[in-house]
Amino acid sequence: MKIHLWDAYNPKKMSVDLDKKFKDKISEEINQRIYELADKFNIIPARLYDYFIYQNAPIPLDILISISKFLKIPLNQMEQNITIYKQMFVPIKNSIKKPRLPLEITPYFTSILANLFFDGSVPKDGKGTYYNQKNKKIMNDFIEKIKNIFGDVNYSVVVDHRGVLKCRLPRIIGEICKYIYNVESFGTFDARIPKKIFELSRDNKIAFVLTGIIDEGSISYDGQIFFGVSNFLLCEDFRRLCNEIGLKTTKINKNSSTNHYYFYIKSREKLLELIDYFKGRFFLISLDYKEEKLRHYFEIKKHPGLRTKKGGDERKKRILNSLKQKKKNVNELSKELFLLPRSIRKHLKILVKSKNILKEKIGAETYFFLGVSH
Repeated sequence: MKIHLWDAYNPKKMSVDLDKKFKDKISEEINQRIYELADKFNIIPARLYDYFIYQNAPIPLDILISISKFLKIPLNQMEQNITIYKQMFVPIKNSIKKPRLPLEITPYFTSILANLFFDGSVPKDGKGTYYNQKNKKIMNDFIEKIKNIFGDVNYSVVVDHRGVLKCRLPRIIGEICKYIYNVESFGTFDARIPKKIFELSRDNKIAFVLTGIIDEGSISYDGQIFFGVSNFLLCEDFRRLCNEIGLKTTKINKNSSTNHYYFYIKSREKLLELIDYFKGRFFLISLDYKEEKLRHYFEIKKHPGLRTKKGGDERKKRILNSLKQKKKNVNELSKELFLLPRSIRKHLKILVKSKNILKEKIGAETYFFLGVSH
């Protein structure tokens, strides 16, 4: 679905620049009619001189559309000669250069919208659009999606006090997303997935769900697929979208101590199927390390542990042999030994109690190592 710039956001709130040859053509047409046109369109003549004769100021899009219609220049032709667009009255650095026009709703565009919903925002105070992400590759993919949809966008990426990457973009990016998808709010507690998402193609729905899992989901080596936000209605919307693309889910639960709403996705094989389906077609939408965890779960399933006392002893022995090399956490042991984390935790609890191994907290992780008595 293609969307012209004047339908993507309010033309009265945008200004543009044009290819010089095209601007010169308009200049020749109106040079002797400046005052006539100024009176017709209720514009100060000096402004028209600035826009088209001296060419030293960006052109308000609504004025450009009016001039183009008056000169019988097809709007499509005018649009293809736009070299820059931005919000009115903001510095030129906050513009989109070499824009991709007309805009087009694709899974990448829908994925950007999901990024803004779950780990970004378009603040109500008028400041720029932003997106937060800890993972460098996922952040790079986000930036590439922005370029794929909009063009040469000016952005900055900084690391905040928590070590999280923050990408700041011109506000008009968020405003266009909001306008095209009919978003009422990006607020943490009042956001809803817009109705338009439910009306789009299956690929767009998949893009929104996979991106939501990237930002607000988690996948464990036990194969648990979790999604949670601090907004019941948003959580309910996302669960409905999951069900529409064939992912079975649990009911929504609430963590009473944090007012956090969450549910689990039960369709592991189906989720992996959707990931593989997207890989060759929309490679910038990736679960990255979360996908690795899901794939590892299926690898673990290929190595079933013995459900006997002898099997349990064998698993404990493998854990102890692994810890001879260096201290490791549960996930590292799971990846190496092809054992489910819950099974490893059970054995580690026994081994710690028997003092065969010790544990140490380093940051947010707990590491295990051989005890002195071993």
